[in-house]
Formats: sequence, structure tokens, C-alpha cells
Amino acid sequence: MTTMQLNKEMNRIPEADVELLKIMAHPVRLQIVKELERRKVCNVTQLTELLNIPQSTVSQHLSKMRGKILRSERKGLEMYYYIANSKACQIVNVLSL
Repeated sequence: MTTMQLNKEMNRIPEADVELLKIMAHPVRLQIVKELERRKVCNVTQLTELLNIPQSTVSQHLSKMRGKILRSERKGLEMYYYIANSKACQIVNVLSL
């Protein structure tokens, strides 16, 4: 392997990181991560009140982040969300949000 090939290989961004950035590339999703980082666990109603946006909008964004960034846990009738991917918090912190 040549030095140039080695440098290219070392500079390659992992596909999982690219996917994470694509998912996070929306202001509402960044705000959701910021609030969950601060509060640790929230349900949809709490996030709706904190972000002052419609419940359907919050739910839509949560569904896009579930699995790769967030996890959820049912408690009674409510689903509670928490951050499962620490890189999401790092992105928010780098952006100084």
C-alpha cells in the first residue's frame, strides 16, 4: 500500500458517522438532542412543551432518530426517550448549541 493510499484510508469517514450526521441535519433534531442531553429522559409531551412545536412534529423527528441516536422505554401509556449514541451529544456540543 502506498503512502497516498494509506492516507486516504486513514481519512475515510465511517459510514455510521455519515449516517448520524444525515439524521442530525435538522434544527429540531439538534434541539431534541440538546434537551435530552440536559434532562436525560423526556416523553413527547415534555419535548413538545420545551420546544414549543406541535406534538406531531416532535413525534416525526423522534421516529427518524429512534434506533441510531435515541432509545425509548415505555412507562405506562407514555414512551420516554433518551440518548443512546454519545456522538450525537458531541455534535451538539461542537456546534455550541
